[in-house]
Parts: sequence; structure tokens; C-alpha cells
Amino acid sequence: MSRGKVVDLFCGAGGASLGFVQAGYEVVGAVDAYERALETYETNLCGRDLDEYEGSVSFNEPMRADLSRGYEDDDVDDDLPAVTFEDIRERFDLEEGEVDVICGCPPCQNFSSLRDTEPWPDGKPKDNLLKAYVKFIEEATPDVVFFENVSNIMNAGEEVATDYVDWLVRQMRSITRGGDSKMEGGYSHELRVVDAADYGVPQKRHRTIGLFVYESSDEEIDFPEPTHAEDPDDDREPWVTVRDRIHRDDLKEDLDLGQKQVGIDGYPDDPAHRARRHQDSTVEMIEAIREHGGSWKDLEGTEEKDLIKECHQKVDSGASSAYGIMEWDEPAPTMTTRCTNISSGRFTHPSEDRAITFREAALLMGFPRWFELPNTNHDAERVIGNAVPPQLVKKMAGHPDIRSRSIESSAV
Repeated sequence: MSRGKVVDLFCGAGGASLGFVQAGYEVVGAVDAYERALETYETNLCGRDLDEYEGSVSFNEPMRADLSRGYEDDDVDDDLPAVTFEDIRERFDLEEGEVDVICGCPPCQNFSSLRDTEPWPDGKPKDNLLKAYVKFIEEATPDVVFFENVSNIMNAGEEVATDYVDWLVRQMRSITRGGDSKMEGGYSHELRVVDAADYGVPQKRHRTIGLFVYESSDEEIDFPEPTHAEDPDDDREPWVTVRDRIHRDDLKEDLDLGQKQVGIDGYPDDPAHRARRHQDSTVEMIEAIREHGGSWKDLEGTEEKDLIKECHQKVDSGASSAYGIMEWDEPAPTMTTRCTNISSGRFTHPSEDRAITFREAALLMGFPRWFELPNTNHDAERVIGNAVPPQLVKKMAGHPDIRSRSIESSAV
């Protein structure tokens, strides 16, 4: 029996949806504005047999629509239709009250520490898509709401450091269903920053996770205990490492620059396992970094200091992860939308003088080996970096507090 019916808003390529499927839920709708991500979602979750998992996806194609609810969103095409939750129900042939869980991961770049290296433009609020998300909740009032965002949202505010999360909690507490008073209704919550590595994801990825349950109390909601740790004990396994996930017999490690795993004897064709091209000077710098440490900063004071890129020559601090080398026996750093570009982070392969491939990045995000990716580099990086690790969602969605509420609802 399904643990509940889920609609995934801002679904991207389907990382969160896949996590709910793995946890035994039926995903009955998914909506996003980004066309390449939706094509990836359809290929992998709608067009593939998912019988290996307890849950399912019950539609043939996700919905492409504007989820901004009239708030400004520069990333949305002007010709996309703006939708309400009633529109979404109609599109997926859902009855009112049929949805047990709404999952939502509104685009979070506005709150990112990377984005905040530049001043945010005056008069352009960061929280537009957060407001839009709450409007969908108000219209649907499911039993459970799953929320994911960057860790910085927990201390983001204009006047008070927690302005945005305080607003979110207040709004969720005030939502009621027809016939319920404010004393009877409202969403209680658990909201905190977690590290995905503590839940079996081979990546140090700190994210804000929120679980909201209707007509409950905060004391009744809790996150599942971490299953993994840097220092394991009887209750926790060791962190899953880069080696655990990408050192595989079916992936060729010593790819030539610009080569993809297609037509190579002894390996299955995989166009997503493709190595970017690097300039000779970049390869020379990687070799020197590997000799002296793990970052371009380790070249300072050495005979190879002249190999440091000009943009870093006068940098005293910051950007230390650029051109950095991953460690085999640690989780990967956070996969971003530039996760195969070695100038943008510690994305150099642990033993090869190249950036990690798109397949390797997807595996480090927790996507299955069979998960297909866009053919263009920009789109492949974007769907990976914007994803929610399926394993993290599976752990959260499988927690008894959430599972029991959605099962009770779906059995009515």
C-alpha cells in the first residue's frame, strides 16, 4: 500500500520525487518551469520501470508552468501559464483533498552564500518564490509538507537575522482547512539544517529541511536520527565516500580530456560520463597542486607559484577551494550548478588530472547509475546542482511521524 500521494512543486529533474518513490509513496504530480529539467524528469521517472522501489510515479509527463503566482521571477519564460493548485489538480486529474504530501524546493539561489557575495538589488525581494510556495499550501492544505532550501535561509533577513524562516513558520501556523479554527488547524514544524552526508549521501551538503504537519504539535515532529557519521559507532555507519560511489568497474577513470564513454571496449556506453577539456596550463597547475597539496593556495611559496591563475595571484583569502582536488576517502564537497568546472570549486577528480564528469557528479548527488542526463554541459550541471539528494528525501519521508500521517490520510 502506498504511504501517501505526493505532489512535487519546483520538482527539477526529480531528485525529491525519486526519494519519495524509494520511500514507498505515490507521486501523483510534478511541476516546474525549467524545460530541460522536466525532460530529464520525464525520461527517468515517467518513462522507466520503477518496480525496484516500493513507490511509483502515476503520470506520463510532468507539468511545465509558472509557479511564481504573480511574484517576480526572472527565470520564468513570459509565455508560460501561471497556475494555482486547482489548475495542478485538474492537470493530473486529482480530487480535492486527495493529495497527502506537498514537496517543495523553491529555487534558492537568492539566499545562497554564493549569491550574497554581491549586494541584492533594491526593491527585488528574495522571498518571492517562498511566498508563492505558501500560497499553494494554503490552497491544498495537505497533511504533510516537505520543504528544502539552502542553509543560509535560516539566518537570512533584512532587519532580523531569521526574518524569512520566522515568516514561513508564522504563515504555516495560520493556515486552516474549511471548518477548522486557528486553534484547531495550522501546521506545526521541525525546521533545521542537516548535512546530507549524515544520511548516507556521498556529499557534504548542508541544507535546510522543514517538515510541517497539519493539526499537530511541534513536540510530535522530529527528524530521523542520522544513519552515518564521520566517526561511526554502533548506531551509525561511516560516511559514504567519493571512492564508494564513483570508483566503479563500469566507469573508465582515465578518460582523455574531451572524451566520453561511448564506443570504448570493456565499458557500457554512457554519454554522461564525459570529461571536459582543459587548457595545457590548467593541467600543469593541477599536476603541481597534486604534488604540493589539494588547492591552488598550496602553490604559494613554491617554485610553481607562477602557475597560480592571475585571478588568484592577489587573493589573500577566499576561493581556496577553486581548482581543489577531491579526496577519495571523504564525502564530496557540495555539488553546485558548476560542479564539473574546476575553477568553481573542489571538483578535480581524486586521481585524474581532470574535472569530475557529469556522471560522477550525478552519482555523488545520489542519483542511480541508470539516471540519464541532458547532453549539454550547462543543462547537465544545472539539473545536478539544483537537485535534492534522493537518499536524503527517502530518509526523511520514511520517518514514522510523516509516514503515519500520510498513511492515515490515504486510508480514509
